[in-house]
Amino acid sequence: MYPLIAFFIQKLCAFAPLRDHIISRKVAKSQRFEMRLFFVLMIGITMIITSCVGRGQHSVAPVSGFSDSVRVEYAQGFTIEKHGGITLLTVSNPWQGAKNVIYRYALCPKGKEIPAEYSQYTIIYTPVERVVCLSTKHVAMLSALGKTSSIKALSGTAFVSDSSVRKAVEMGLVADIGYDQGLNYEKIISLNPDVIFAYGVGGELTGSKARLAALGQKVVFNAEYLERTSLGQAEWIKFMAAFYDCEAQAAEKFNAVRDEYLSLCRLVKDRREKPKILCGLPWQGTWYVPGGKTWMAAMIADAGGDYIRKENTSHESIPVNIETMVHQGRAADLWINTDAARSLDEISKVDERLSLVKPFQTGAVYNNNARAGVGGGNDFFESGAVNPHIILKDMIIIFHPDMLPEHHLYYYMKLE
Repeated sequence: MYPLIAFFIQKLCAFAPLRDHIISRKVAKSQRFEMRLFFVLMIGITMIITSCVGRGQHSVAPVSGFSDSVRVEYAQGFTIEKHGGITLLTVSNPWQGAKNVIYRYALCPKGKEIPAEYSQYTIIYTPVERVVCLSTKHVAMLSALGKTSSIKALSGTAFVSDSSVRKAVEMGLVADIGYDQGLNYEKIISLNPDVIFAYGVGGELTGSKARLAALGQKVVFNAEYLERTSLGQAEWIKFMAAFYDCEAQAAEKFNAVRDEYLSLCRLVKDRREKPKILCGLPWQGTWYVPGGKTWMAAMIADAGGDYIRKENTSHESIPVNIETMVHQGRAADLWINTDAARSLDEISKVDERLSLVKPFQTGAVYNNNARAGVGGGNDFFESGAVNPHIILKDMIIIFHPDMLPEHHLYYYMKLE
């Protein structure tokens, strides 16, 4: 790609003497003709260069001249920029294993004509009024913004924790449109959504989301779950707010959460004793644990814990055999996030070797499913996305019981 760009730049520079010669000519008519030729060539070269950037990745070269960039402090998966009343969003590598994948969206106020230079972006007119959410985390962010009435369909309505959305489901105002390859495309199209908020776990270009896009639907990828910090994940509320023209409201809410979270971090920063933390539970013979660069690993550290897999540099979940984790678990002080288990007995039924883990034997096992619903949903993975300060409080009193005496466990519960 770059040699091609260099070639055209070289040709453009070589054309400069001819341009100067044309400008210096005395005949106005000829001058105007040659100047038009020059600028037509410039535009043509720019279009060729732009078409070569990100080919096959649904991305185009950014438009120059952006101003008034919206501040993004912690999130690494998206950017926001404003230019001439249009909000430009980029989402980078929105699923595990994605590399050099960029999606670009141009949000245009309703009634405003979209400039031609954004024609290769996914154009979405705002504020949106009808949306489909494929993740309950999207529900939590819209709830924090007071925009749940815009939700017209969900993937798995039974798993939603938000009370207002559950009521809307019961009243038939929010439809269930299935999952992944089982999505009800006809139902989605009939709802005529302004946008579909999606997430990816791999190979999305050939999956159900690609089919939705081919059917003319506006699919927007969210990648909050891949953020390396909990504040980075929570900051995606700014991304969601852009579709509703309420960025200032989102920034105010995020700033309040950020300030409390950082205050809690300072509170435990100087604690010398850091309990060793085991995390997760095996599934079908494999133990998937948070990589050392995930937001969960970062939060354990922020709460004054010593995560036993912190040396791993992955920012995704990684598979580890049960034997290895049981061996490491014998040195752990606390065990958290044990999937759907609600008792020690349920853990031992997964694999009897898990009873050898030290926290199991000492009764120091805590799970994040205290707010699990009857349909199997877990509010930790819903509202927890916008309440990292509450999760941090839970972790702090689990890791350091002498701290935060006024706080009671909210997302976590001790297993007996």
